[in-house]
Amino acid sequence: MTATLIDRLALRAMRLAIDAIDDDVAMVELRQLAAGDEQSLEQAIRICLAQPANLATRHRAIELLARVRYEDAPRPA
Repeated sequence: MTATLIDRLALRAMRLAIDAIDDDVAMVELRQLAAGDEQSLEQAIRICLAQPANLATRHRAIELLARVRYEDAPRPA
């Protein structure tokens, strides 16, 4: 896990929260950027919580990251 990847994920999620129209397209981009690094996704969520942005933007960024992190997670048997 690298700080650079975490920062890039958080920054990109915040930008996509503002600019992206289609959540699925935004999630594909974040998924590719994360490259399966679940810890970086977790840290990026925490970083987004502390961003000086309005609540709606932070909420959408966190939602995008959380969906990438948890929707693809393997289900326990």
